[in-house]
Amino acid sequence: MGNYFYEDEEKEKLKEKFSTTEARKWAKSFINPKFSTDRRDRNPRLASAQLRRFHMEAKTLEARVEVLEKPNEEFLKLRPIVKMLKSKVAYACPIPGRDKKVPEEFRRYIEEMVDNINDYKDFKAFCLCFESVVGFFYGEGGR
Repeated sequence: MGNYFYEDEEKEKLKEKFSTTEARKWAKSFINPKFSTDRRDRNPRLASAQLRRFHMEAKTLEARVEVLEKPNEEFLKLRPIVKMLKSKVAYACPIPGRDKKVPEEFRRYIEEMVDNINDYKDFKAFCLCFESVVGFFYGEGGR
């Protein structure tokens, strides 16, 4: 089984693209999402308030993980809470015809990242990647 976030099986070397090219690409897609032609199903830009909300959620979970005595073992108890990020982003993307708070691109980003978190090291990698995305979001003109 390959590692999503890492170049090596020991999960020591993070794939650089997650803090550079891919992070920039995701950030740009949140700022300039593909708009639907159906006015009832608009795909909004990601507001900085929503980005901060989800980033803060990840940072709060990261703080909970940091205090674990044996993070590699104990993370499994917190993993279901981490996986709940998917349901939270789904809630921010209501059904067609209702206002959405986040673009589909952001939902796909969170789902892809969270689906690939299997252990403590994956979660730490996700947090670093997300931090890079936030930096590029503001650097590329997100508001």
